[in-house]
Amino acid sequence: MAAMKNISPAIHEVFAKRSSGQGWESKKTTYMDYRNGLTNGELIASVVCANTGQESVHRTLFAKDLVTLLPDGTFHMGRKLTHIENREDGRYLLKFADGISVDTDVVVGADGIKSRCRQILFGKNSAEACPKYAKEFAYREMVPMERAVAVLGDEFARNSMVNIGLGCLTTTYPVEKGTLLNLVACRSLEKWEHDEWVIPSSSEALHRDFVGCGPVMQKVISLMDKPLIWALFDHPECSIFYKGNFALIGDAAHASTPHQGAGCGQALEDALVMCNLLADESVVLPEHVEHAFTAYDAIRRPRALKVVQTSRENGEICMMRGKSTGEDLDKIKATLNERFHWIWHEDLDQQVESAKAKLHESLKGPKPSAAK
Repeated sequence: MAAMKNISPAIHEVFAKRSSGQGWESKKTTYMDYRNGLTNGELIASVVCANTGQESVHRTLFAKDLVTLLPDGTFHMGRKLTHIENREDGRYLLKFADGISVDTDVVVGADGIKSRCRQILFGKNSAEACPKYAKEFAYREMVPMERAVAVLGDEFARNSMVNIGLGCLTTTYPVEKGTLLNLVACRSLEKWEHDEWVIPSSSEALHRDFVGCGPVMQKVISLMDKPLIWALFDHPECSIFYKGNFALIGDAAHASTPHQGAGCGQALEDALVMCNLLADESVVLPEHVEHAFTAYDAIRRPRALKVVQTSRENGEICMMRGKSTGEDLDKIKATLNERFHWIWHEDLDQQVESAKAKLHESLKGPKPSAAK
């Protein structure tokens, strides 16, 4: 949320109007309660983020609100990118499925985990272009809060929690100002054999996948009537976030599994660094942009990819498969209480200043592509 405020207070204001926090005042600073999903939901660790606690938002509605902040004529819905041509003069010609073409000096691809921009940048069939299956899938559904309270009780329904199981977990948290409860039930699976990433399922299949879990976890999955199954993919590797004046940000660069709740935050950090670099007074010509992207890559890529890696690790920990924690609840508690702080307590001002310093140093030399 700090990145939102630093980019534009208006963005955070839109978020605040839509966001949902913990339902109980006593848990306002709690990020997540991690509970034993094999028993009756006994508390393992209550992870506190004193600045914000848990704040969630319905992404589709939030995105619609964000569009209202943009100047007229700068945003176009329904366009599907098909090709980008890097012309001899250094400019880019973007071609869309509806026949529209756009000529530009700079391309920033923020088109998600299935990014067409990433395919164009690295080559459609290259290893770096393709998202990697994270060896797990998730059942997902949202239900009215009143129904959730009736099944789970007030505390478990109105506040965020993860139930930890053997090769599985459930995550629940309130959305839409506490009127809905978001339900996620993850299960490990070595191989995904479907072409589609999202497929319909049934409550019968869900119960088979979570047989043997404790009472609280069983109550969570009992709330799902018509769940969809989502295969989980990410981008754990990326050798570079840019080429020339063509860069990737957000999920297009470093899509993550959801186990640290940090993927969107990393996209916001990308945007914060990127907008400060491109707005720097030293970036006045198209040929300066590659220097800005070099600085962006140097600062953002190591941190963002570490989030992808540690998110996978946190999923393994919460499915009792962690390399150093296994099924030892004391070890799980200890690691959960410390593993998020490097993400949450980043000095964003320093991150921006470090990026600007790298930009100014890069501008003293040749264009990065010419130096390679």
